[in-house]
Amino acid sequence: MLEPNMSSIILADLKILTKKELREIVPYTPQHIHRLEKAGKFPRRLQLGANRVGWKLSDIQAWIDGRTSPAVNYLEDDEIPY
Repeated sequence: MLEPNMSSIILADLKILTKKELREIVPYTPQHIHRLEKAGKFPRRLQLGANRVGWKLSDIQAWIDGRTSPAVNYLEDDEIPY
């Protein structure tokens, strides 16, 4: 049997996001997402049917992870402004 965190990793790799679900995660317009895809700066959509597209959740998560960096704390503990 798989550990709980392993099953969520596998499900994330299999999960396909709809346009609506993608918009909830990435607050870009459909036009901007399409431009980013064409420029190779956003995960490509999957053609699921004649009139249906989707994005792999794992690809979107990797894209988001690649855009975020860890926060840097420039203030020392005794320099915290009040």
